[in-house]
Amino acid sequence: MIQIMKASAGSGKTYSLARKYISLLLENKDRYAYRHILAVTFTNKATDEMKSRILKELYIMASDPSSSGYLDWFVPSVFPSAADMQKKAEAVLRDILHDYSAFAVSTIDRFFQQTLKAFSREIGHFASYQVELDKESLVAESVDRILDSLTEADGSLLTWLTDNVLEQIEQGGRYSMDANLLEMAKRLKSSQRQEVLESAGIDGDEDYSKDRLLEIRKRCREIIMVFRKEAKDRADKALAILTDAGVNPTESRNKFMNELYVYSELAENDRVPRPKDTFFKNASDSDLWFAKTKAKTLMPKVYPFLEAPLDDFCDLFGKDFDVYNTACILDSQLYGLGVAGELSRTFNELMKEKNVLCIDDSNTILRDIIDGSDAPFVYEKIGVRYDHYLLDEFQDTARVQWQNFSPLLKESESKGGDNLIVGDVKQSIYRWRGSDWKLLQESIPDEFPGHTQTVLDTNYRSLSNIIGFNNAFFKAAASVLDAMAGYDGPGPMSEIYFDVRQNVSKADKDPGNVSFTFCPKEQELDNVLEAVMQAREAGARLSEIAVLVRSNNTGEAVAKYLIDNGIAVVTDDSLKVKGSVTVRRLVSLMSLADNPQDTVNGYLAQSLEVQIPRSCSSLVDMAESLFRSLKAGDTEEVWKGEILHMQSFMDTLQDYVNSNGNSLRGFLKFWEGEDPSISSPSSGESVRIMTIHKSKGLAFPYVIIPFVENILLYKADRHWCMPDLGGTSLEGLAEGVYDVSLGSDSANTLFAEDYRKENFLQQVDNMNILYVAMTRPALGMHLISALPPAKCIQAVEAGQMPQFKNFSQILYWFLSSDNDMHPIRTDNEESFRFDVGNIVDFSKFRKSEEDGVRDFEMSPGNEYPSIPLNIGEGDPEADVRERGRLKYSADSIDFFSEDGEAGISASNRIKGVVLHEILSRMIVADDLEKSARQALDSGDISADEYETTISLLRERLEEIRSRGWFECAMIEVMNESTLIDTDGQMYRPDRVLVKDGKITVIDYKFGEHYRKYERQLQKYADIWKRMGYQDVSAFLWYVHTGEVKRVV
Repeated sequence: MIQIMKASAGSGKTYSLARKYISLLLENKDRYAYRHILAVTFTNKATDEMKSRILKELYIMASDPSSSGYLDWFVPSVFPSAADMQKKAEAVLRDILHDYSAFAVSTIDRFFQQTLKAFSREIGHFASYQVELDKESLVAESVDRILDSLTEADGSLLTWLTDNVLEQIEQGGRYSMDANLLEMAKRLKSSQRQEVLESAGIDGDEDYSKDRLLEIRKRCREIIMVFRKEAKDRADKALAILTDAGVNPTESRNKFMNELYVYSELAENDRVPRPKDTFFKNASDSDLWFAKTKAKTLMPKVYPFLEAPLDDFCDLFGKDFDVYNTACILDSQLYGLGVAGELSRTFNELMKEKNVLCIDDSNTILRDIIDGSDAPFVYEKIGVRYDHYLLDEFQDTARVQWQNFSPLLKESESKGGDNLIVGDVKQSIYRWRGSDWKLLQESIPDEFPGHTQTVLDTNYRSLSNIIGFNNAFFKAAASVLDAMAGYDGPGPMSEIYFDVRQNVSKADKDPGNVSFTFCPKEQELDNVLEAVMQAREAGARLSEIAVLVRSNNTGEAVAKYLIDNGIAVVTDDSLKVKGSVTVRRLVSLMSLADNPQDTVNGYLAQSLEVQIPRSCSSLVDMAESLFRSLKAGDTEEVWKGEILHMQSFMDTLQDYVNSNGNSLRGFLKFWEGEDPSISSPSSGESVRIMTIHKSKGLAFPYVIIPFVENILLYKADRHWCMPDLGGTSLEGLAEGVYDVSLGSDSANTLFAEDYRKENFLQQVDNMNILYVAMTRPALGMHLISALPPAKCIQAVEAGQMPQFKNFSQILYWFLSSDNDMHPIRTDNEESFRFDVGNIVDFSKFRKSEEDGVRDFEMSPGNEYPSIPLNIGEGDPEADVRERGRLKYSADSIDFFSEDGEAGISASNRIKGVVLHEILSRMIVADDLEKSARQALDSGDISADEYETTISLLRERLEEIRSRGWFECAMIEVMNESTLIDTDGQMYRPDRVLVKDGKITVIDYKFGEHYRKYERQLQKYADIWKRMGYQDVSAFLWYVHTGEVKRVV
């Protein structure tokens, strides 16, 4: 059985999911039923919440059934008495806790990754492969490899790229091959392109051969040249008639005929623009050619002779213009598409070499493997069978994910399994990540005609004014968008929002408030602060207020403004560390320390009167010293506003030093590529600032939504699309998928249908974003927006419906129209406000007054405490290792020698650590230079030490060459892979080789010989033998001396 549950915001979805899961447990006679139920969510947080909810409810049912919210559901319909239910719940809870790993509540990605691991042999990877989250870094490395490997032997590719560069330079002046190729490569490897290619049945690598692309380019340029010439000729013909008649085009109405000169003067590489709409309007009606005062004199000179040339000119901008624009788009992309094959091959080779798999590709690979296979085959591979499935947040499921789940649910349905699919199309806001709300809206009902459907239409979260306003506004907004799309009645947007109306769970004495402020854009932050203060005056704690924003940049601006005005904030990632003036000044001073010849930063240091410390024990000590110098020259207020940024910078610096050492240049290079954010714990007395996307699934007592004008109806963006070439000269030749910026101009291309679809989908996305934001509050909310344009305000005041550009304008229209909410409008000097209801007294809705909650405070003069490491600076008798607030640890002392050397030059122990790390990054002997170079770049070794290190390790590798340890063709290599013994102890041998069932274990040593090393290696070998490998050998390799000792 398949049950579809449509669960709007605040309707008790988690409660219903947990109840369903518990029902499957308690009503099943199998005590291990939990092993055969899979509940799937979309985030780790949601997974933890569902697990906790299920266990909590089972605990209540097992310990105090009378207080369980599910008592009436199970007694007496399932159990005769509460005691019977308690007994069953206790047994189930005990079994789950003692078999927790089989408690299958998982994210969808984790489930598919676990499944794919079972098919590692089928995908051509070792079972130890890793999932790579940073696809862009692999793409960048692939591009580097393509460019680095170019030789004259690669004639075809080299010529292709060279021609591209020369042509771009001729057209645009400056051109960067590597930057442009990298950008195209990122687009070529995008998941959206793969989806379009698959749906079109196109091989993205083979169908774009260079010969075919050259043919397309030739045809496109013919079209471009012919159209440009035709536009010029037709404009010249019309101008000639005007000239012969002695009529100047400037004498036409509003000088509209002047536009003909644009086309008459077209140069060889000029793009042909579309005439203005007023040109078409005036040109098509001879009565509009001239103003009435001139028509009597001028009309007889040109009429009717000019009518046909103008009509011919205008006719050119129909289908022919669409073909011309499409040819321009295709021609601009052909060079990039020509490297698709090389890129794909290099990318796949790189993944095999690194033994990684991109998370973007894993779902597609898994689908291709199990395509046509039945569910028992999948169950056999993963080692467990699921009879029931609970799929949460289904509106966020990607189509390829559903294709992987579909056979499992069909198998379950055929066997009488009980399956629940929960979702809400109105909360689908992850289309950019591949989600497809049409699965829930259309595909699932069609695929499972025997399904049942339930709608949760009661809101248990919000007060009545919030529910009532959302009911009315989103229904009206859906109708507006349908009307803008040309529908006379309800259209597709109204169909999506057909179930938007929610019932109020109970009548509240205080219905809550919904407020809207429209103000000049530069005053929006002021109004955010004012909204926070109004909520506080009504008894709200800062921790009961959330500010939801459209983007991290907006969140950063809000957070900084509130902090500067004494309001403590909690933010996941809105505050950017690099936004701090103090941090930027500090990094500039550190750059000066690295390069004293830097005149720009030298001037900065001089103007700040800051001295670069001559010697520091570490990078952290240097930064602290510079911070203290900067603080001495700043006012207390400036310094106070920078605290969070400085603390986060120091955390980042400390993390870098811990992992990479004290290389100043290395850190500065690292910092260039970083964009760290300030994260705060989700507790304490602070306003919560987060993006709307991250707020999904959460609830807050009071919500402020600023910058609503940033929620647009449509924003031009790049998409991979297929042009409609039917009936054009490109048909039969240029069919394919192309990277197109879909904007209003796309209406005049053969991608017009893609633009219309994308326009509708973006409207759905953006209205859903606003819906998610406006359904988070429990007690009240305040939306803040820039003033609508004057034309919009005038149209609304005249009772007309303007062409809206964003949802702020639709909100203004709705609030200004007659509606059941009857908002009260208050006008100020430059802004106006609408209120539905009054803000509540928060203390009346608070369950209990918690003690110990205090406002964020800092004592004056201690905003960033920083004490010098060496308080006794200037005392030549004091040992630097002993004085001050910190003492050197033994490891730190080991890092420095008495004669001033540092690192591996000062310590054999540290030298051993560095050599060990170099070996741990090597698969084959040829990796030596690359791995050593990484140690050099990270500051672990100096340039001089690099040569010594290479020489030593090359000599040692040659000595053991006959053993084949680093000649690893067709051998699986595991560097520092974890072994887990039966007692749970974990071990990490340095290097393990697997070939033809034979295991070779190698451990690197760099110092004295100890018996414990041999015992350790014997332990490794024993674990491998117990894993079923009988032929196991183990060796100790003393790298310094070259000695090899066989232990097993």
